[in-house]
Amino acid sequence: MEKWIRLEGLRLAVSIGIHDFERIGPQPYKLDIGLRLVDHYRTINDSISETVDYDKLRSSVTTHLESRHFNLQETVIQNVVGLCFALDNRVIAVDIKTSKTSVYPDCDAVGLHYVLNRDEWNL
Repeated sequence: MEKWIRLEGLRLAVSIGIHDFERIGPQPYKLDIGLRLVDHYRTINDSISETVDYDKLRSSVTTHLESRHFNLQETVIQNVVGLCFALDNRVIAVDIKTSKTSVYPDCDAVGLHYVLNRDEWNL
């Protein structure tokens, strides 16, 4: 059985893009983040210390993405992958989708999707 913690539909205002119209100010950005946990993961005492703290995940991703301008979504998603693996050693894989949601009037979003395990990340 696989065990995942998910943060779905995190919406932020992120300064991202290479085009002049994208550099005017932050634009709407959406992330879906999944953290696969070690197979033996479980809580026994109903304590936050037994689990991966998704409040910490949300705040670290938000703080990082609102801290500077990014040219590429590839940079953003790779930074988020690093934050996820640094969060807790029980995270063994990530499933992350990023989307710029207001770039093109005829598209809901343009984005990336990375699924990788810790070993692939550490290559």
